[in-house]
Formats: sequence, C-alpha cells, structure tokens
Amino acid sequence: MRIARSVASLGPVDIGDHVCWVVPQPGDFPHAARGYLSDGRKLGDKIMVVGSPAPAWPESRAPHGLLVDPAAEHGGVRWDADALVSLVRQEAETAGRQGFRALRVLAQMDRVWRADITAEEVADHELRLDALTGGAAAMVVCAYANPGFAPEVLEQAASVHPHFAGVPAQAPSFHMFSQAADCWSVNGVVDADGAGAFRVAVTGLLRTLATLRLRCDGLQLMDAVGMQTLAEAAAALPGRKIVLERANPTVRRCWTLLGYDDPAVPAELVP
Repeated sequence: MRIARSVASLGPVDIGDHVCWVVPQPGDFPHAARGYLSDGRKLGDKIMVVGSPAPAWPESRAPHGLLVDPAAEHGGVRWDADALVSLVRQEAETAGRQGFRALRVLAQMDRVWRADITAEEVADHELRLDALTGGAAAMVVCAYANPGFAPEVLEQAASVHPHFAGVPAQAPSFHMFSQAADCWSVNGVVDADGAGAFRVAVTGLLRTLATLRLRCDGLQLMDAVGMQTLAEAAAALPGRKIVLERANPTVRRCWTLLGYDDPAVPAELVP
C-alpha cells in the first residue's frame, strides 16, 4: 500500500515514488537535483532528465542517462498531457530490459507544460502519471518552479502527488494518489480550502471510471464543503458513482447527519 508523506529533501525518494517538488527559489534547484541524480547512478538506476540540462546536469550526457528537452526539441512548444506519461512508460520498460534497477526521472515542469496550462490539465496528467509510477520500476520527481506557475496550478499539482517536497507552507491539505486500477487513496483534510482542487481531481477520474473507489484510511477530516463537492462531482456525470471505503467514525457520522446516505446520492460509504 502506498503512503503519502512530505520529505525535507529528495534523498528518501525510492522506487514507486511520485514527488511534487515545489522549488522555492531558482538557486535551490541545482544542488538538490544533482544529489538526486547522483544517488540514482550509485544505485544502478537509469537516469532521465526531462528539461534543460544546464542547472542539474553539467555534462551533455550522464552515464547511462537520457536527456529530453521538449521546449528545445519542439521549437518552444511544450508537450501535451500524454507525452511524458508515454515516455516514462516506455523508458521504464526499456530500463528493466537493460538491467537497471529502476528508471529515475527528474522532470522540470516549466519545460514540459505550456505557459497557460490549467489546473484541470495538470490534474489529468499527474493522476495518470501517478498510476503508472505506482505500478512500475520507476520514480519520478516533478519539479515545479515557484514563482513560475499560478498558485492554483501549484495547489493542484501538489494535491495529486502522494509525496511533497518544498516549502512546508505550500504543502497541500490533502493528497490523492493511485492504489489500484479503480482505487485512489485520499489522505489529509478535505475542506473549503482544498475543495476546488479536490473537485478537479475527482471529476477527472470520474470521466474514465464508471465507479471510483476512494480509500479513506488516511483521511482525517472531510467537512461539509468537501462532502458537497464530492456529491456534486458524482451527480454532474450521470451513470458514475463514488464509493468511499474505510472512512473514520467522524467522517461517517457527518456524512449521515448531512443526509448524504440517501440512495439518490451517487456516492456511498462502505466499511
């Protein structure tokens, strides 16, 4: 079972991890990035940098490494949501055949995303990348420059990664991440502050799943706004349903008191 956590540095990152790294200042990037990549070379990982080589990778090519810069290769045009997911899947499979322990990815998202990327598009990409990372011999650090992305984009990105590194004040109130093909964990607190990001993530998943299972072992609290957001997201897509599993007694009691245990509501709490 994957567990959400915040990390003070990139040192603890391991196979299966998908980390949102909100980089506080541009000068903070080179040292941490080089350490993360150096650890991978020592452990026998295949290295892949997606973005500019200059800050993190002084050499044009690192041993057993792959450098891809979407902005440079496509004349300044960034990728769509499918490109990075497809590349990580392909290279993780190739790394295994080549005898590497795993694929270690550092992605500079300001070199991947176009300038006007929306929170909805970020959620779609990161949720699919998380599902891939959790089931492959790979680890992915998505570096988001700050400043550089709109606050709502940073909030969305942080909430749909199981792990967060960066300024503690920017840590998300909740994490949503993949546990199985149709099952996603929700950890932390879903309240008015994070309701917008929560709605975007749930709605994006419901577009591809008839039934979305949310595992709530790590969910500390979901307030009235969070519950309303959940019910409205399910109701907005006819034929879709949300099932919440393993919610704590407080969440279950509030759900009942607010009347969401009505069979007409396309969301259900189960043990």
